[in-house]
Amino acid sequence: MKKIRVPIFTEEYAINIYIGKEDEMLKAAAKYMKCSFNAVKNQFEGNRGMAWNCFPEWNPLIGINGELPFRIAIATLAHEACHAMDYIIEKVGIEDKSGEFRCHGISAVVREVCKTFKK
Repeated sequence: MKKIRVPIFTEEYAINIYIGKEDEMLKAAAKYMKCSFNAVKNQFEGNRGMAWNCFPEWNPLIGINGELPFRIAIATLAHEACHAMDYIIEKVGIEDKSGEFRCHGISAVVREVCKTFKK
């Protein structure tokens, strides 16, 4: 399983990404959020990926089923990164009318994750 931390805005804010076999990823997500595996598994049921808003204790977490085809996994990652950026924007209180802050954050997540995989 891969765990990737992508700083957003400042080092204080980041998006954590866990990619791996579903049960392995969900166990790590439950540990990160300090909740039960069953609670996380029930939330994730039927999804390819998920973004959890872990504020105020922790930064947002994205979990991706690593057994998906690469293109589907990357599309799912971008989708979940949108949610995670919304959580950060709300937490920081930024007014992002142009969407640039949100888009740069999504790009950073996709860039960093793609660096960890060989073609």
